[in-house]
Order: sequence, then structure tokens, then C-alpha cells
Amino acid sequence: MAVAKHDRMRDIESVICNLRDVISARVITDSEGEIEEIHVLTESSRTPKQVVRDIESAVMAQLGIQIDHRKISVAQVQGSEKQDHSRLKFADVSLSFDGNRAEATVHLSKNGLVYTGQASGVDSSAGQMRFVAMATLRAVENAGAVDGMFSIEDMSTNLTLGGKTVVVVLISVVTDRGEDYLSGSAVVKKDLWKAVVKATLDAVNRRVSIAHDG
Repeated sequence: MAVAKHDRMRDIESVICNLRDVISARVITDSEGEIEEIHVLTESSRTPKQVVRDIESAVMAQLGIQIDHRKISVAQVQGSEKQDHSRLKFADVSLSFDGNRAEATVHLSKNGLVYTGQASGVDSSAGQMRFVAMATLRAVENAGAVDGMFSIEDMSTNLTLGGKTVVVVLISVVTDRGEDYLSGSAVVKKDLWKAVVKATLDAVNRRVSIAHDG
């Protein structure tokens, strides 16, 4: 059974890689061999939504497998040139709910290109904010703008300074040089979710050059 699921994963990657403008594809599965995430790198001639629709259609038509579009993350590059990620910015954040589960989706942009990250789990107020932070990290990773493995260690969304609510995020990063900790913060203006994204980018900015204004 494990071999069959592994073969299915490779078949899906093969189908996706044969699609127009796709450079590479990686299917990530859980311990049961079920699809958890699909990361796709494409050239920028079409929008991520178009790429996702093509993936859903092609995999269903050729393999008879229905793919949940929410599990597909698309990163885009301009041709084969190495990208400058110094202008990666906040674009959008949203949360969707299904029963007792919540899923955060974060979009970061640079020069018209969109990089998406998603994270999900059991729904709770604290969980929602953590999912937003995790989805932000995944979007940064999908943009290829990191040099290590990042994870959320802790966060606070109700710190008050000068009468303003401030979000603080603590991130751990593991590289071949060892483990380090990064912190970031953002003042909550109108949107708490957006502040969580900006605080996470502020922390990551200690390691990579990312603009988190906007």
C-alpha cells in the first residue's frame, strides 16, 4: 500500500510537470501517505489561479484523482532568472472554516508575482493566529527567500504599548550553522490577521531582506 501511494505521488508530480510553464512540482504527504501539500514552481506568464485550475483538471483527467485546490501552493519566477526577493510584500490574508478546522491562506507579492502559503488545524482563537503566522512562513519559503527551516515558537496578539495593541512573534530558524531565534512585531491598526503577517515578516526580515510595508 505504501509503495502504491508513493507511486501515485510520483505520477501526480509527473502530470503537473508536463503542464505549460511548470518548472517543478513536489507532493508532500502525511504519515498515511495522503496528500498534505503540493508545491509548484512556474514561470510567470499565467496567474497562480490559472495554474491551480490546470493542475486540478489534468490530475483528474489523467489519474482520476481529485485534488483540493487549497493544498496547492504556486510560486512563480520570471523565466529562468534568479529572483530578487527584497521587495516581497503583504498582499492578502484570509481564513476559511470547515467544521472544527480552520485554514489560513497568505499571499505575498513582488513585482506582480504572488507567492502563497497555507496552514491549517483545529479551530481556536489562538490557533487561527498561529495558522496565519505559519502560512506567512510558507509563503516566504515558496518565494525562495529563506536560507533555513523556520517555525513558530511563540506569539502574543494582545500586548499593549502606549495604548496600542501590538502583535509579537518569536520564530526559530535552523541552518547548517545551528539554531537561532528571531522576533518581530507589528502594531494592530484595523486588521489583526494582517498585523500577524507583518509581525512574522518583521521577524524573518532579521534573516532575509524582505519589505513588510503595505
